[in-house]
Amino acid sequence: MRQGLRIVRVDQDDEPRVAALHRRCSAAARWRRYHRAMGDPVTYLGPLLSRPHSVHLAVQDSLERLVAIGHLLPDDGDAEAALLVEDAWQNKGLGTRLLGELGRFAVVLGVGEVYGLIHPDDARMAAILHRAGVPMRTVPDTGSASTVRARTRDIGLALARPSTREHFFEDALPTC
Repeated sequence: MRQGLRIVRVDQDDEPRVAALHRRCSAAARWRRYHRAMGDPVTYLGPLLSRPHSVHLAVQDSLERLVAIGHLLPDDGDAEAALLVEDAWQNKGLGTRLLGELGRFAVVLGVGEVYGLIHPDDARMAAILHRAGVPMRTVPDTGSASTVRARTRDIGLALARPSTREHFFEDALPTC
């Protein structure tokens, strides 16, 4: 990973920077994240970033610009994980690193399972999930997305394995 990148916590106070990240992302990248066309980010980011008990992590570059964001959103004892990586920064390991950090939070928070919605043809997300080294089950949806679920206990075990830890944290980004 490139020098000067680090993972930071973000919240509703960071909404302008998160909105700027969303605006720099292509419609296709936003579609893979939200599974629908999205208008102005200002209309939906406030409620997302202020959701109680949620965790929002972002990758910040050396200019303090956000280039990727990950969310862990509580949902009835489980949590949804979601990622958005700016197009220019995709395929550089940022999504994998954010997913690993969100997994750590899920373990600490005692979440039962972590799930995410993915499009069946989303090869990038499939690769991130494969690298996680966690047993997952896919629940096909009748719509355009499938739900992928992992038990938090399995996430904790994977993060404890040296091979997984090294993969998630190779060229580690500092976390604030």
